[in-house]
Amino acid sequence: MTVANDTIVALATAPGESAVAVIRLSGPSALALAARRFRGRRSPEESPGHRILFGRFVGGDGAAIDSVLLAVFRAPRSYTGEDVVEISSHGGAAVPRAILEALVAGGARPARPGEFTERAFRNGKLDLAQAEAVAALVRARSERAARAAEATLGGALTRRVAALDAEMVSLSAEVEARIDFPNDVGEPIDGAALAARCAAIEARVAAWITAIPSARRRDDGVRVALVGRPNVGKSSLLNALVGYDRAIVSASPGTTRDTVESSIWLDGVELRLIDTAGWRDAGDAVERLGVERTERAIEACDLTVLVLDRSGTEEEEDGGWLGGRSLAGRPLVVAWNKADLAPVAAGGGHGDGGRGDGDPGGDAGDRGGGGDRRFARPLAEVETIAIRPGGAEPLLAALRSAMPRVLGEHAGEELPTTSARQEALLVEARDALRRAETGLRADHSYDLVAVDLADARRALGEVVGRGVGPDVTAAVFARFCVGK
Repeated sequence: MTVANDTIVALATAPGESAVAVIRLSGPSALALAARRFRGRRSPEESPGHRILFGRFVGGDGAAIDSVLLAVFRAPRSYTGEDVVEISSHGGAAVPRAILEALVAGGARPARPGEFTERAFRNGKLDLAQAEAVAALVRARSERAARAAEATLGGALTRRVAALDAEMVSLSAEVEARIDFPNDVGEPIDGAALAARCAAIEARVAAWITAIPSARRRDDGVRVALVGRPNVGKSSLLNALVGYDRAIVSASPGTTRDTVESSIWLDGVELRLIDTAGWRDAGDAVERLGVERTERAIEACDLTVLVLDRSGTEEEEDGGWLGGRSLAGRPLVVAWNKADLAPVAAGGGHGDGGRGDGDPGGDAGDRGGGGDRRFARPLAEVETIAIRPGGAEPLLAALRSAMPRVLGEHAGEELPTTSARQEALLVEARDALRRAETGLRADHSYDLVAVDLADARRALGEVVGRGVGPDVTAAVFARFCVGK
């Protein structure tokens, strides 16, 4: 049974071979438990907070397990707000495990995922938005993502919420005063003026929501799906882009039966490349599953790279299967692969005048031959030779030039990390503010307007953890790693 004020322990560093491992204890018995197993000049129980002690950690039989550094943090000046001890030992598997087992045998309980940060939240060291930022910081895959998470951990998101809430408090007070004390308020309510104030608050929340997808792609990476018929060179292009043989390449069509993912970095942005199964009428159940996963990859991606065969063997058919695919509303780059095998027309040029000559910055729709009308208007059309050194460079340049369009106009903003839970609450707040604005302009019942404003405040409060129930906090911290 989990007890709220018991003492918990966990490995705070990643398991496996490493120079150092850190074991973290937190709770009322943390100092006493550490003192029973620590042998040094000073006992942890006698040490002031924010001190590091050197000594040996011994097992239940008194035999030394390892030489350790033991850091003491006394409540409330610790990460969790409780007494905390962090033991730094040699890494690997055997030593940290032996220390953990000795502490559990002494009375500590293995911590649940995120339980240290959960205690920090419950003890007022962090609000819920800051706690979620801890997990975002651990998962950050880029420097910009880490900066955004650090900004939220430092209170940037909390301050945004507080500023919006302060404006809503003032607005709500004026509305409720006219409901509760109509005879004491001299001037009649100016619905239009209050509606304008409500609209201004709503516009700030709406702008925040609009910027979130760009920030999320910046932080989590841009999903790029390579799609096309079998044997056009999708897997070869993936290998050329990542610089090693990530995907199996074969002359036999249909080699790729599942999606294969790998990442590259362009100007600080992660591109999560997804090689998909070639599209065709599947001949067996396994291939049909691969085609279904291709469809899902197209739906989930931020950018589609349509790979076509310049050799001419499939050109007239390649557009047919896209007729039913929804590419019109998403960014598209067309890569004409096997450019070295392009058929030569009688006049000495290539057979298709709409190929774009590998220029990633031009407008493909206006190129020679009137552009290719079978597909959604591409951001770029390029020619590639995936099997040659440097043959994927035109595609790489096209991807780089497409990033501003894919990331969106808000990509450069230093927006604090915003989780999916927080985004849903911001949407709730925006919708409630819109209802309140409508009510004020239409001279509806001010009792209903007051309820809408209260709903908006409640939703914003839950962003930082105000008024949330235990089921919400449990769901948030369950996504953390053990030891954090």
